[in-house]
Amino acid sequence: PDLAAVRIQTFAVTMIGGSLFRTAVSAVPFLLPLLLQLGFGLDPFQAGLYVLALFAGNLGMKPLTSLVLRTFGFRTTLIGNGLIFVATMVGCAFLTPATPPWIIATLFVISGAARSMQFTAINTLAFVDVPQQKMAGTNMLFSLVQQITFGLGIALAAAALRLSDTLLSPETTGLTLGDFHTAFLIVAVVALIGLFDSFLLPHDAGTLVSKHQPRRRA
Repeated sequence: PDLAAVRIQTFAVTMIGGSLFRTAVSAVPFLLPLLLQLGFGLDPFQAGLYVLALFAGNLGMKPLTSLVLRTFGFRTTLIGNGLIFVATMVGCAFLTPATPPWIIATLFVISGAARSMQFTAINTLAFVDVPQQKMAGTNMLFSLVQQITFGLGIALAAAALRLSDTLLSPETTGLTLGDFHTAFLIVAVVALIGLFDSFLLPHDAGTLVSKHQPRRRA
């Protein structure tokens, strides 16, 4: 892997903040089925139908990603869309078995769409400023870190649940709904931290790829 590429700002953003964000996002497919089955008491089939809403949002966003990047650019997309994902995680922290199904499904669709948009933006931004001769080594480093973050996402979810269970409900046996709520808030905080370095990106970052035309300041 070519570590020199980390000195390129656009690539560094995907490696540092992007890795934190991917870790948070990767925790969601692990947490949601457990929330629905253990927290809500749904059977696997019912829980699976809700999780399908997450992936419906994921797939539904794919055709729109180029339009979004062209309209808003990488910087605004990463920040704005990232905040939408964080908001959906906070929303998950307030779900209960009494929440209307349409609200749960809508929240999952939005979360899945934000997840897809952020992944595409991060994956594309990573290579916009990398010289062609460094592309192979940089791609190897990016792929390696990406796979690590997927594993860290599951570890984050498990650690968040364990921490919640230990601190909030040590007297109970098994996980409670409150444990899942706290875990989603922890995931939201990690994702929010992962957005910080996106604020340092210039407004014209990656415009050759996104075709976005930033407004010129008077």
